[in-house]
Amino acid sequence: MSGRGLRTLVALAAVVAVLVAVPAGPQTASADTGPRSPVSVRATAAIVAAAALPAFAWSSHAVSAHDLPYTYRPGCPIPPSQLRMVHVYFFGFDGLKHIGRIVVKSTQVLKVAGVFKKLYNARFPIRRMMPVDLYGGSDAASMAANNTSAFNCRPVTGGSGWSQHSYGWAIDINPVQNPYIAGSSVQPAAGWSFVTRTPYRKGMVLSGGVVDRAFSAAGWGWGGRWTYPKDYQHFSATNR
Repeated sequence: MSGRGLRTLVALAAVVAVLVAVPAGPQTASADTGPRSPVSVRATAAIVAAAALPAFAWSSHAVSAHDLPYTYRPGCPIPPSQLRMVHVYFFGFDGLKHIGRIVVKSTQVLKVAGVFKKLYNARFPIRRMMPVDLYGGSDAASMAANNTSAFNCRPVTGGSGWSQHSYGWAIDINPVQNPYIAGSSVQPAAGWSFVTRTPYRKGMVLSGGVVDRAFSAAGWGWGGRWTYPKDYQHFSATNR
């Protein structure tokens, strides 16, 4: 067994030991004695699985118009040759490793990979991460599915100019937990439950939190700091 494999087993054993440890001394009957419920067993399994996650990994490759049937069209501000499909590990809401796909500007690939490495290592949960083409190019459908995404050649929300997503240098993180808010308009609709930013709930982006710090270190700005609208899901290389 390699040294790395041995260290992983030792760490996993330590986690299991903590999970099954009981206080010393005589035990008295209580609601906590007896077999664990299925819920507590699943929670324990998720914690052990999270502790044993593999090291972060990523890759990227070129894309063509064929790969972007709904998010790209002639007349968009950049051609597919300036975009890359990035595959990254991400930590899911279920506490397990998943592989996400996100399309970004070629010049931003290393920064984006670095951001998601920090989120993965910090165990920040992401619901799903797929190109918006899987939602027919619909930003509304992608947000409703709580999909973390980047490139989509479309107008800016509430305007007529190009969205920063049209350049592949903007990313939306967990749209349901981090909604777009403009007056009485909240997108997606499920985001109403997260308009109030306290208390913290899983998947939320907070000022000074790991997501904010990771994108800030990459030189990207956060829509959660805008005066109006508030776009808690939105990060971009131009802070627009």
